[in-house]
Amino acid sequence: MSENTDSAANPAPEAKPEAINASCRLPVLFLFFSAAIWVVQASAVGVLGSLSMHMPGFLPDFPYLTYGRLEANAWVAFLFGFGGNAGLGLTLWMLSRLRGMKLARPGFVVAGAVLWNVGVTAAMVGITMGDQPGVPGYELPAYAGRVLFVGHALIAFSAVLTYFSRRHKQLYPSSWYLIASLVVFPWILGTAHWLLVENPVRGAAQIPAAHWAATSLQQVWLGSMGLAALIYFIPKIIQRELHSRQWAGFGFWMLLILGGWVNLNSGSPIPVWSIKLSQLASMLYIFVLVAVCWNLLQTAKGVPLIGSRDLTLKFMGASFASWALVAFYTFGNSIVEWNNLLQFTYAATAMRHVFAWGFFAMAMFGAIYYVAPRLFGNEVDWACSGTYKWVFYLTGFGVAVVALAGMGFSYGHGHALQESVGADVLAKKALMPMRIAFLGELAFLAGSLIFLCSIACLLFRNCCGECNPMSLIRQCRATESEGGAQ
Repeated sequence: MSENTDSAANPAPEAKPEAINASCRLPVLFLFFSAAIWVVQASAVGVLGSLSMHMPGFLPDFPYLTYGRLEANAWVAFLFGFGGNAGLGLTLWMLSRLRGMKLARPGFVVAGAVLWNVGVTAAMVGITMGDQPGVPGYELPAYAGRVLFVGHALIAFSAVLTYFSRRHKQLYPSSWYLIASLVVFPWILGTAHWLLVENPVRGAAQIPAAHWAATSLQQVWLGSMGLAALIYFIPKIIQRELHSRQWAGFGFWMLLILGGWVNLNSGSPIPVWSIKLSQLASMLYIFVLVAVCWNLLQTAKGVPLIGSRDLTLKFMGASFASWALVAFYTFGNSIVEWNNLLQFTYAATAMRHVFAWGFFAMAMFGAIYYVAPRLFGNEVDWACSGTYKWVFYLTGFGVAVVALAGMGFSYGHGHALQESVGADVLAKKALMPMRIAFLGELAFLAGSLIFLCSIACLLFRNCCGECNPMSLIRQCRATESEGGAQ
């Protein structure tokens, strides 16, 4: 796959990959390492939250570690801590490579990354202290949201400058998703902040507003960055052209239009029309599923993805399979009987875990394992290379266990809710999926710890001598002075 498919309309010369990697080295590695730290934080807090859920007597004397605060902290750490850092770092590198230009204003990226992590830290502390809107799915304190907005603006400024630094007649589809993720995030965050924090809506309107915010951040923001990685790396590694730009474009626009409106429970105390709208969006989501799956399956026809010896391709294959499962579940929510059976069970939480860990985390793990060594000019050797297998298998095991708990054992709980059963039977049916999913949470924690160790090993191995932090800063300044930031 050619990263630059057509000749440039702008006479600006195309930069060499080595120069591009050098301009991205400090900011992207900072974002990647931050992501590795936050994914450990998210998985560790997730384990504590899972214990608090199915073991109510766990940590009874620690009011700051109640289930509500732990669950909110775990999701904020994953969504903004890991997802934001990993996704934004990959966005910067991919846009630079796809445009054939050095990263513009890397200093802005570093400043934005620092502010972004300050915002996530402030959110974690605030939630622990009980300072949150109290809206499920959107737990950001007001001050944390403002800091995240400013940090994202600085990073997006660099990305947009890089994007417009050199024009092509035809953009590769991954660029659509990346630019969309940069544009939709401030829109989603700003709208959610206004409707749920600054000027909170009341009554029945609060539920669909909170649902739209949470679902848009997941499906549209994270989904755009994750699908961009799949569409970029799968054809690139197997050295084939993407099967169809038309299918990619169709799936892209359907995701943007429908992503924020799917999966609203039919039993929610809100107007019927909003439930019907969500069911329609969930039904139409089948087009996103078909467009993305058909395109990637035809591109990789005859090539084993999960069974590949290439580590990045293995991760991308598992990510693709997880996304297809979540997309099918989303379509299933348009069926009233399906929705009524699973709406108050562990199924929705399980599918969120499959999306987060199976789709997005797998895609980011694979992409980081591909990009990070190349930032140091080493495309083959990976420090502590054997660790990636453990990251892959542990995360894959966790996803499989959580999916089984959500799509398997949750059916028993759903049937029990619709039948006249005793409270003890109902409690057992409800606790069983959570106890099974706890094994998956432990696997996520183990995999994330190994991932952090592998990233740290890479940095310590290469950040010596000329690759120390001060040298990297000087390289960034030299890049700007040479015109790389133009």
